[in-house]
Amino acid sequence: MPIGLRILVGCVLITVVALVSDRSRLLAGIFATAPINIPVILWILWGKGENDYASLQDVSRSMLFGMFSTVCFVAVCWYGFSRRWTFAQTLMAGYGAWAVTVLVPLALRRLFERL
Repeated sequence: MPIGLRILVGCVLITVVALVSDRSRLLAGIFATAPINIPVILWILWGKGENDYASLQDVSRSMLFGMFSTVCFVAVCWYGFSRRWTFAQTLMAGYGAWAVTVLVPLALRRLFERL
């Protein structure tokens, strides 16, 4: 299947979730964190036809690592909105927390690899 079609299917799935979530804030929160992008990304990588399980394993492990950073992002956004920060301030703080939780462990890993 062409990569463009796989990407289109992913966009359709995300759009459907967005439309369904308009009915309920609870559903919006649940669907926003549902693993919708994960299978789409894995499907796109799998669809390259290389059947490279090691590569898929590496991507899956990186996704697991990235989830912690996403939890930090959401927690900071929750805190910012509860403090009535502006939308832009909240997102900047959330992305700052996300970046720190992604970049600091990577920097520490590289530092220890050099020792």
